[in-house]
Amino acid sequence: MKNYTVVFCCLFLLCLGCRNHEKELKITEYVNPFIGTGAHGHCFPGAAYPFGAIQLSPDNPRNGWDWSSGYHYSDSIISSFSHTHLSGTGIGDLQDIRFLPVLNKPDSNQSTIQYIASNYARFSHDNEQAEPGYYKVKFDNGIITELSVTPRCGFHYYQYPSHTTHGLTVDLTTARNWDKPVECCIKKVNNRTLEGYRKSKGWAPDQRVYFSIEFSQDVEVLAGKNKFEPLQNGQKIISDSCYVWINFGDKTDKILSKISISSANFEGAEANLQKELPHWSFDKVKRDAKQAWKRELSKIKAESPDESQLSIFYTALYHAYLAPNLFSDANGNFKGPDHEIHSVDKRQKQYTVFSFWDTFRAAHPLFTITQKKKVGDMVHSMLKHYDAYGLLPVWELAGNETNCMIGYHSIPVMVEAYLKGIRDFDAEKAYEAMKKTVASDRGGMNYFRELGYIPCDRENESVSKTLEYAYDYWCIAQMAKALNKEDDYLYFLKKSRNYAHLFDKSTGFMRGKTAAGQWKTPFSPLYSNHRDDEYTEGNAWQYSWFVPQDIEGLIHLHGGPEAFCIKLDSLFTIPSQLEGENASPDISGLIGQYAQGNEPSHHVAYLFNYTGQPQKSQYYLNKIMTELYKNTPDGLCGNEDCGQMSAWYVFSAMGFYPVNPVEGKYQLGTPLFPKVTLKVGPEKRFVITANKENDKFIYVEKVLLNDKELDRTWITHDEIMEGGKLEFTLTDKPTEEKRD
Repeated sequence: MKNYTVVFCCLFLLCLGCRNHEKELKITEYVNPFIGTGAHGHCFPGAAYPFGAIQLSPDNPRNGWDWSSGYHYSDSIISSFSHTHLSGTGIGDLQDIRFLPVLNKPDSNQSTIQYIASNYARFSHDNEQAEPGYYKVKFDNGIITELSVTPRCGFHYYQYPSHTTHGLTVDLTTARNWDKPVECCIKKVNNRTLEGYRKSKGWAPDQRVYFSIEFSQDVEVLAGKNKFEPLQNGQKIISDSCYVWINFGDKTDKILSKISISSANFEGAEANLQKELPHWSFDKVKRDAKQAWKRELSKIKAESPDESQLSIFYTALYHAYLAPNLFSDANGNFKGPDHEIHSVDKRQKQYTVFSFWDTFRAAHPLFTITQKKKVGDMVHSMLKHYDAYGLLPVWELAGNETNCMIGYHSIPVMVEAYLKGIRDFDAEKAYEAMKKTVASDRGGMNYFRELGYIPCDRENESVSKTLEYAYDYWCIAQMAKALNKEDDYLYFLKKSRNYAHLFDKSTGFMRGKTAAGQWKTPFSPLYSNHRDDEYTEGNAWQYSWFVPQDIEGLIHLHGGPEAFCIKLDSLFTIPSQLEGENASPDISGLIGQYAQGNEPSHHVAYLFNYTGQPQKSQYYLNKIMTELYKNTPDGLCGNEDCGQMSAWYVFSAMGFYPVNPVEGKYQLGTPLFPKVTLKVGPEKRFVITANKENDKFIYVEKVLLNDKELDRTWITHDEIMEGGKLEFTLTDKPTEEKRD
């Protein structure tokens, strides 16, 4: 009897453990990589590793703004699977080293360009599958392609229909969006190995991708610029363009191909394969990639009966972890903005794709909670950029400074890291880099220093630049204060108030002003001309709220909390029309003139907290989360922008948001889930609970932090990282609260 009891108990515990294991695994199953691949999300659905160097994803043949990531859900044709992609940017680049399995041999009468252009594959979304670290599609012609990744390597599995030609094209030439090749190289190393490089000029003005490719069997290789010719072992081709055709023969219908890339040299690409992918087990790579995503996604455990909301949340977290991308190869080498090869030691990793104008707002603050080690490496990456370029990065891409967008928002990212205790970098050097960067004359910085604002008749996007430089100066002031540099602190703090020079009390908006001190006329707060007026991707309604360093000062300019709140109410309730023939397409996700689809608005719904009316923040935050984020391909109301759109959702769904990331405070909103558990240390958890009785329970009646009721509308970073619990008591009716 005892033996039966023991067996029963063991079976019960085993089943319970299996159920718990299945529940844990479901975190990755909640991710829907197709969210944001439609509308203007600009996301890609392919296989990626958390912050990895490889983004192995399908490309459609079309070019255009909505194909910035290479893929759009409206399309039904795949022209290649390439190995580098941008997630949600408004400019296209990358999509390097393009593979496509094919069923036909090159015709001797066809040029290479004609052959490549005629080879594409139709498919149905019914035959397409994507999950973290894995992508699969079956073409209408019967070819099945499966893709997975390691941090620096891509793995392809092809299954061809029997009794067909088993071929593969490798395209080093075709230009995508802004990218055009400058020099290409392909070499057949032996019967199963190719190596080469692709150097190109685009958004990244000097991009270099060295690669090493291995096949699971011997191959015949044809290659050339204009005509396909046999490529023998040891032979190579160097040209401004190059196309390759691989013949697998017909011995087996199942072929494996693995590839790694390096921005430095062939040796780095080869080292990546030796270190990360020495075997031929596709299932192991797929399993390891899924496990890596599980580890990262499990750092935040959201609980809800609404599985669609969980899919939106975990896909947002997934998108937030796609960039920045690992850039140093297994040897520690990478290409720098000075066109030279640089190195990091074995303890560090170099990262690329820093969309700071977007991501300083919420994505990087999220990393300070869940990715502290990587934050340190990212700061080191910025300082490596400074060493090579002389200034901190603005928008860094593939070892290049693109100088895209405005501000110097690597500065708040670095200061935030330091003030939040991530200090494994040279603080004095970082401070020196900040000062030297803002001492440059780029983007009208000289006018900002000399006049206190950037004049609209001397510099484009003058209002937006003035406001964002003012914030950067405030951040430097905080770094100076932390380093006991009192004179510098006072200097930068004073300059951070320059925003007030552009506030027009007669209209209540931030306006363009000439060098002579006159307001620019005519003026309409609804007017937008994409990057050709005073505002960056917006208008006066959207940009006049960007003073996160001194919201109390902004409220004072408006005449006090009541007047400020009336103006803020108007933002959300006035008509959504825009004026101007070339209004920025980035102005999207409109509620009144509030634009959730673009970053300047992202902190604005929280500003009611500062006026004593947080219930209005709660109302609009819930509206944004539930109406503008969906579990569908068109589920993002604007460009994903390297994780910022999604990081906003992750924070807001948890119930708080970093209005001013460097301040170390998070403004409270309204949580979307009954329970969220944040892993903030090996043995520390920060648990957020809410009595979400139904969808109408969105208003906060009271908040308890570790069983003590809060008399403020914010919590601190330290309070989160110490662990504990935050309890929201919600109601379905607005609750008046006093302003802190």
